[in-house]
Amino acid sequence: MEELFEKVREEYGIEINDESDMTNAWRLIEALKEKGWVVYIITAKGREQVDAWHPNYGSLYAQFGEIPLFKSIIEGICVTALHVKELEKNGTL
Repeated sequence: MEELFEKVREEYGIEINDESDMTNAWRLIEALKEKGWVVYIITAKGREQVDAWHPNYGSLYAQFGEIPLFKSIIEGICVTALHVKELEKNGTL
């Protein structure tokens, strides 16, 4: 997870301290919201899911037939935010 947190810090300037740092992970959600993304979080026993939707793109994961399951919600938020950043860099959005 340290490598993931480092990438988030580099790309967003948000430092996530550990796997329980929901305060700073939520800052990523707010950053995505400012860019027009809707972030979906689904959590249940044995199911940690994060997805995002944008009016100019659609569902981040569903377009590829993926079911976005993660080990933790924090991981899902970070991975999702980094996917969005990659789309921006590639000029997709």
